[in-house]
Amino acid sequence: MIRDKIKSLTHIEMNIINKFFGGNSKQKEGSKRPLEENEVMVGITSVIKDKLPEGAQIVAESKIPAFCMIGNLIFEKKCHEAIELGNKLLVQTPYSAGVHVNLMDAYFKVRDENPSFYDKCIEHARLAMLYGHNTGYVQERLAISLEKQGKINQALQICNIVLLDKFQFSRHGCGNKDEFLKRKIKLLNKINKAVDKEVDVLFTNDEISKILEGSHEEEV
Repeated sequence: MIRDKIKSLTHIEMNIINKFFGGNSKQKEGSKRPLEENEVMVGITSVIKDKLPEGAQIVAESKIPAFCMIGNLIFEKKCHEAIELGNKLLVQTPYSAGVHVNLMDAYFKVRDENPSFYDKCIEHARLAMLYGHNTGYVQERLAISLEKQGKINQALQICNIVLLDKFQFSRHGCGNKDEFLKRKIKLLNKINKAVDKEVDVLFTNDEISKILEGSHEEEV
């Protein structure tokens, strides 16, 4: 009988998963944020079990971050289950950018069900960015969401952080500084309609420093 194998993920493939869905798995010595070496891991079949051929026999299996299961639930339109799982994982790995970015997506999908869900979406996006997610996806979601709430000054802060010379997008992401420059110009034209003030920042100076430092820690 022919047996189907799930091949081990290479280091590069795991790095791509962590960078797009998560963030930096390691922190430099002296960082106030603990190492993410204990990211909750699960067998890859936990995510793709419904894609396996009937009767397939697994002879080798790699492990992937558990936050990928949240994304799978979102894809299956089980957003409330995704939120429940994400909140459980946060108890174990509260600094996981991967968990936060998936919770951001889950809350965004059900934002019309509860007025608080949109705020939760923004908060998890903020934390994902703070904890190392720098593909451009979270940054764009934050800027757009804040703009829709009329929080133009806070949306501008996101653009200003991205446009700093020290900020780098992940090479595995889709970030584009030119797009954020265009967005900043658009936001400046709306500044008179802002419901927030210039002092209403989303990130403190210390947090901005951590974001900039984190954007340079991508593994080769």
